Amino acid sequence: MDSLYADVSSWQIPVDDTYPYQIFCFRANDGVYEDPNFAQNYRWAVNAVESGKLSCFIVYSFWRSNWQATGQTAINMIEAQGGPHPKLVMMIDLESGGNPGGDQSDGVNKMYWQWTDWLGTTNDIGTRRVIGYANANDFYSMWRTRPDGLRMVGAGYGTNPNLPGQIAHQFTDGVYSSAYKRILHNHADNKLAALLGGSLPTWCPPFGFCDMNSADGLSPSDFAAACGIGETDMTPAQAQMLQEIWDQLRGINGAGWTQLGGLTPVDAIGEVRDQLSGPNHQYGGWPQLNGRTVVDALAEIGQKLGMPGYQPPTPPAHS
Repeated sequence: MDSLYADVSSWQIPVDDTYPYQIFCFRANDGVYEDPNFAQNYRWAVNAVESGKLSCFIVYSFWRSNWQATGQTAINMIEAQGGPHPKLVMMIDLESGGNPGGDQSDGVNKMYWQWTDWLGTTNDIGTRRVIGYANANDFYSMWRTRPDGLRMVGAGYGTNPNLPGQIAHQFTDGVYSSAYKRILHNHADNKLAALLGGSLPTWCPPFGFCDMNSADGLSPSDFAAACGIGETDMTPAQAQMLQEIWDQLRGINGAGWTQLGGLTPVDAIGEVRDQLSGPNHQYGGWPQLNGRTVVDALAEIGQKLGMPGYQPPTPPAHS
């Protein structure tokens, strides 16, 4: 089967429950410009995946050469809506319009890994939840060196670009003659669109004309899996609990907690252990305490002072 889905931005109205497909793609930002429809689209998409209406959803950023600010803008926008959902896929929209010419692989790849670090996905191929979008010319000229296993949405109107790693094809930007537009805008029926414009729809509720994509040969769940989203038996409440635990462990935007000096709780515990037991993690103590840990040094001091209850230090059971 082929799975269709729309790809929208502020050029369209926000999504609502008339949307008919199980995959949904929408823009977060163009560089540091924030799409005004993003928050409403994101909240709807989260509710839709949790209710089972969507298999996954894609948030994309139009890549700009200030890649760090571009990537961080998307991160900040998603964090403001409660953080990344487990069925969120991020997509780099790579286009030559308004961007420097030539090979931009370094900056594009850095944004790719910026997002995988933020999502906390593994480095294993097929798990990263970050994909790309480009037409053939921009793909081969601007992204010449790419991460292994990169999944792509290829843009080609009238022809399929069949890019390396392609899992979906954007087959139309919804542009038709004014006569077709007048007819189709009066009919919320893709069958009519198909009669006038071919076998694939150029029109999608509630947006009207818009970019449309086909994941050829993939079911919605197959497409999600290809993007790095695995099947799970967890309920939405359990998935949300797991996400909250993960957020607590990694800190704000994955950068630790200001209350812990920028450390995650795990790193902070490691720091405390180091201070108590010495830097070699084997209870080897501190050189300035003659090889004693802080606890053993205090115990010996207390014993020497004759303080009740203080016991002589004992060596650790392991080496």
